[in-house]
Amino acid sequence: MKISDREKVVVLDLDDTLYKEADYRESGLRAVCREIEALYGKSMAAALDEIIPSGADVLEELCRRAGLPLSVKGSLLWVYRLHMPDISLAVGVRDTLRQLEQKHTLIVLTDGRSMTQRKKLLALGLQRLPAYISEEYNSEKPDYRRFELIMNDYSAQGYVYVADNPRKDFIAPNALHWKTIGLRGDERNIHSQACEGLRSEMLPNQWIDSLTELPDILC
Repeated sequence: MKISDREKVVVLDLDDTLYKEADYRESGLRAVCREIEALYGKSMAAALDEIIPSGADVLEELCRRAGLPLSVKGSLLWVYRLHMPDISLAVGVRDTLRQLEQKHTLIVLTDGRSMTQRKKLLALGLQRLPAYISEEYNSEKPDYRRFELIMNDYSAQGYVYVADNPRKDFIAPNALHWKTIGLRGDERNIHSQACEGLRSEMLPNQWIDSLTELPDILC
């Protein structure tokens, strides 16, 4: 059954769109250090500040410095993936989303593991939003499937996708004639936003510097 018509369905990417993925990475590694200290009595917080800039495999190096077998790395990875993240929305974004919800349907479409991504949404206070997560649909961008499912599940006058990665995010919605909006990032973004050499169908219809611009664009 289709949901009642709204003016637009506004679909949002999660990582590096609604929050900074670098903050999640730091949160996860701090959680790993807390787990090591709780279980093995080894404080790794100071070591972490040395390891991250070095470019080394962080979990492997934490095992080495804590005197743990490298086989423990797999368990630490799950601590990282399943921790409750310490992340937050950018300034003004929470109010912007509330404003958009008054007129449009908001949905999250993101790649990642189900529990990991849903914990992020919970930490951001966005668990109320419908979420189309890749692991739950066996479908990763640029596959069309989840975009088509949204069109089937939510009828509207138009569909919008807001995301950050031009190498995979906009191919499917562009092909389906959605409006696509790219959020410009900074040096902390996980994925490059360089567009040189990319085909036109990979690029968003327009770029913005902040999600707070969306209400004016979508009015």
